[in-house]
Amino acid sequence: MNYLREPIQLKNGRAECIKIQTNDQNSLTRENMIELENILAEIDKDDNIRAVLLNSDNPKFFSNGIDAENILNTPREKLTAEMGQIVILFGKLLSFGKPLLAEVTGYAMGGGAVMTLACDFKFMLEGKARIAFTEVLVGLPLPISFIDKLKITVKSEYLNEVCLLGTAYKAGEAKEISLINETAENKEDLRKLVLKKLDEVMAIAPSAYRRTKAAINKEINDKFETQLEFTKSSFEDPKVVANLLEAMSALKEKRRPKLT
Repeated sequence: MNYLREPIQLKNGRAECIKIQTNDQNSLTRENMIELENILAEIDKDDNIRAVLLNSDNPKFFSNGIDAENILNTPREKLTAEMGQIVILFGKLLSFGKPLLAEVTGYAMGGGAVMTLACDFKFMLEGKARIAFTEVLVGLPLPISFIDKLKITVKSEYLNEVCLLGTAYKAGEAKEISLINETAENKEDLRKLVLKKLDEVMAIAPSAYRRTKAAINKEINDKFETQLEFTKSSFEDPKVVANLLEAMSALKEKRRPKLT
């Protein structure tokens, strides 16, 4: 089971916690991302569930992003679909009609940062947790939809740092640039903040929340299919593919990649 679903009953209704537990690094594959998309689609149709919390009990990783071993074992003709799934998941998260919160208590790297960004409200544990859009560090162009969401999320003067350098931020630093909403020094205080926000968002009329959220993300969602083509076309470039495979090999072998 890649995700553990647990109910959360609060004053203003029932929420559901989806715990990521894909492997020891909570890394992502096309298969387990589709599983998450199906869970969200099921919840979106269930009127008894008013909100969703996305988190992990893994002490080190919220999600370490795309699974390196899986990428190295993926046939070249299937690589575009495998890598493109994170963009599709991002679109599904953005279009999810109910309140969606992230509780980040470990590393949220690459795809982990992408999932966090797609959430409506984001909370992060101070200390060892980090968040970074590491795509460029493994030779991948950052998808346009991610950049568009970052443009309306982080402070503008930090956009290039986030996108072009793959900078890793501690919780306080991520809050400073508005990538994260709130932080806490320990898990107990972080959970209190999360539960308080869950109860707050569940007090909003579901129809009003859904339509307003859709309006916030309308420009991104309206251009989604076109933007997805940008990611697909990236994998027609032999250099992009070569850099990706080199970076995944380096990650597996715990060395610095040699990118061109």
